[in-house]
Amino acid sequence: MKKKLMKKKLMKKIIFGALAISLLAAGCKKWVDDVYLNPNNPTVVDPETVLPPVTANVARGVQFDARMTGAFVGYWCRVTSFDSWDRHGYIAGNDAGGEKWRTHYWNLGQNLVNAIRDSRTDRPEIAGVSYAFFAYSWLHLADYHGPVILKQAFDATRLTFDYDEQQEAYEYVLQICDSAIQYLDRGIAGGGASRLAQADRFLYSGDLQKWKRFVYGVKAKTFQRWWNKPNYSADSVIKYVNLSFTSIQDDANIKFENNANFPDRLNFFGPRRANLGVFRAGKWYMDMLSGVYTNGIIDPRRAYIFTPSLDGQFRGTVPSLGETVSTQQTRTANLWGFKPTSAAANNNAPALDDTCRTFFKNASFAPILTYTELQFLKAEAAFKKRDMATALQSYRAGIQASFDQLSTHFTGYTRFTTAQRDAYLNNPSIVPTAADALTLQQIMMQKYIALWGHGWEETYTDMRRHNWDTVNIYKGFSLPNFFPDNNGKFANRVRPRYNSEYLWNAEALRKVGGFDPDYHTKPVWFQQN
Repeated sequence: MKKKLMKKKLMKKIIFGALAISLLAAGCKKWVDDVYLNPNNPTVVDPETVLPPVTANVARGVQFDARMTGAFVGYWCRVTSFDSWDRHGYIAGNDAGGEKWRTHYWNLGQNLVNAIRDSRTDRPEIAGVSYAFFAYSWLHLADYHGPVILKQAFDATRLTFDYDEQQEAYEYVLQICDSAIQYLDRGIAGGGASRLAQADRFLYSGDLQKWKRFVYGVKAKTFQRWWNKPNYSADSVIKYVNLSFTSIQDDANIKFENNANFPDRLNFFGPRRANLGVFRAGKWYMDMLSGVYTNGIIDPRRAYIFTPSLDGQFRGTVPSLGETVSTQQTRTANLWGFKPTSAAANNNAPALDDTCRTFFKNASFAPILTYTELQFLKAEAAFKKRDMATALQSYRAGIQASFDQLSTHFTGYTRFTTAQRDAYLNNPSIVPTAADALTLQQIMMQKYIALWGHGWEETYTDMRRHNWDTVNIYKGFSLPNFFPDNNGKFANRVRPRYNSEYLWNAEALRKVGGFDPDYHTKPVWFQQN
């Protein structure tokens, strides 16, 4: 009898399934909630309370996995040789590279679902922002992983979850962008900006017009994913870029609290978090800034972002080779501007961030979408439709915006002047005088330069969209010493998070080939014609 009673009153059991969602029969859940209410943990959370941690996690998810995507695209490398990520590989049985997955489904997931549900009637601005974050996150999740769990994602009655194709996620992004605009418009009409200001203090401070521009930017990026398809619409990309950011003042820069007592609230790239000690700028990127591909024209941004070695030379690291110099004078400076004294000491983070600049200070912004990125997007779309005048205008605007973004939003080592910026822009080796002389290679390589430090996922998407073309597009890109499982191929997707999918959702993952040794090299939907 006692055993029966215990079964009838069975308390809920946490099961970390494919998406680590707690599952429980409705009757048991009600009984537990009624009897064991937690006075310190509200059962209903105000949507305004949800937005600040969601905002922080959007930045963290991108920056956390940038250590892997940055290696794939050659933005930076580790000082150790034969690193798995520098070689376009992965680490088996490990969550490395899976933070975006965790962020989307766990940190954002049900929080945004609940925020939308609880706010769309009387606080539509909260629903609009929640949809906007969801659209951005779904876009980058699909970019990063290819097939993702979409239709069954937040079904709490399931223990396993089927995968959906990348294209379906993109189509869904366009739908929820429209939902975001609808609710943001309602928020604007109802005076929602003042209600949103505090909850939105880490991004736009309640500026709903900027939020609308952000959503249009996400739509522009999404339409660009059809680049290799016969129904690609350059006009759609251009239309939504034009509706999006009007200047660098619209940039989506996530802010951090500069409070040393709470290091987890600081910039993931800052020295207090100490996450980048073994990273150095990639040689190919440094060669670009040093004029190797532009007839010797030195980019003024080089000395703004980086510090040279002690001999005054700017150096980068070759993927999979690691730090190859041995003298103190020629050793590559780390990303915090720490002057090298020994190989080991050069991996240390400084106690203070006064030697750090740009994206690597403790409270530096984390840009998640920028005006410069969107201008290059527009230039590429205009180039494809052979509207060369628009392509050249947007290309030039993208480069100038990169300079203005750095000098306005960040501090640098050696400041460039307006005259230096304009001289760079007016050099025909950088910006052709005739629109017809502009090449797609110039657009993509300047976009590559401009997105260093923040646009990791977009650049990874770009290089796959152009199928790693190292002759016509990404001239001189350093081919890595490929990971053994790759069979000489680039990494075209990142495996889903190990501790959810490979342990708890194995059958669904097996159906899409997730257990194949070379799964990460298989082309994703947007690469295919």
